[in-house]
Amino acid sequence: MLLLYIMKDTIFCPYAKKCSSCQLNNLSDGEQLRYKENICRKHLSKLCKVEPITPSPKTTGYRNKAQFVYKTEGKRIVSGIYRSASRSVMAAERCALCSDRANETAAALAKLFQSFKLRPYDAHTGRGRLRSVVLREAEGTGEMMAVIIGTDPVFPAKRTFSTALQKACPWLTTAVYAVNRDRSKLFNGKTAGVLFGEGHITDVLCGERFLISPSSFYQINHAQTEQLYGKAIELGELGGTETVLDAYCGVGTIGIVASRHAKEVLAVELNPQAIRDARRNAKLNGIENIRFTAADSRDYVKALAEEGAAIDAAFIDPPRAGCTASFLNALARLSPKRIVYVSCNPETQARDIRILGRLGYRAEVAYPFDMFPHTNHVETVCLMSRVKEK
Repeated sequence: MLLLYIMKDTIFCPYAKKCSSCQLNNLSDGEQLRYKENICRKHLSKLCKVEPITPSPKTTGYRNKAQFVYKTEGKRIVSGIYRSASRSVMAAERCALCSDRANETAAALAKLFQSFKLRPYDAHTGRGRLRSVVLREAEGTGEMMAVIIGTDPVFPAKRTFSTALQKACPWLTTAVYAVNRDRSKLFNGKTAGVLFGEGHITDVLCGERFLISPSSFYQINHAQTEQLYGKAIELGELGGTETVLDAYCGVGTIGIVASRHAKEVLAVELNPQAIRDARRNAKLNGIENIRFTAADSRDYVKALAEEGAAIDAAFIDPPRAGCTASFLNALARLSPKRIVYVSCNPETQARDIRILGRLGYRAEVAYPFDMFPHTNHVETVCLMSRVKEK
């Protein structure tokens, strides 16, 4: 059994220093929270009030998406962690941020790959069939999916391997095979076929059900996401009569949760697959007052402004790069009374808040959330109110 060591009041993985994925492994839980809260205060305190950071309910085993790579050591295939800086694989028996079941699945797969002679991919030579494995778990239902990513469209001994995998990991709900020949992308792949099961799993988040497909974007820390979304909905101050915008909506999580408190939700996302998943999720929950559109958020919001659409509140959750100035200008033209800005990058969030400030909005308050314990990432939810009429 793998032993973990204690540093101050935090339990860490013994691979942390070599892995480099847990950048704050030398800090206690309390010191990590202070560090992240200070990052938010550094960028946001001159713009609005910054509340104390909300700790994660879990500090280990919280990831519902686990990514593993494999390498050959001697005659054995072992699971490990990819170190992007050196483009190398570090053998590791487990990752402390992933669940026990995910670690057990990764280890079982290593033995199956060995048995079926599936050679791991070597980034330096480009040889080997097996690229990586992505494991996704649904905390609300207990369902689990394995996505095996390889270089060859044909999966050898598919039926025999599927039977062996189900026997070795009976907790797996479904397994999918995906193909990726791009040397620069290790964990992405185009689905080539379902080994067994439905090819997706279903989770329950904030009381709503969500289908998770192999490529779906879905928040990694389930319990903390519920707290973050709860705060976002609270800040939106929805009373059931509002028309709400959900920009960068992904698979529709925030918009679907908000739809229970609004008259209508207009949701937009650039990724067509995400929009297909979002529509399935709305149907799964019997929600009819939300409309999903596959488009660039900037173009969509600009079109709404030109139509003279009335938006009462907006939820925006952009990628780390933040929003473009043209999107923010179009959003301000819609003139929602409240903008709830969810961000994984306080620096770009602060930049965008300043732009919105020049467009008639005032930042009221920001709430930091420790979404990824032991890493240097922090998420914030900021409320902005309109102070200048159209």
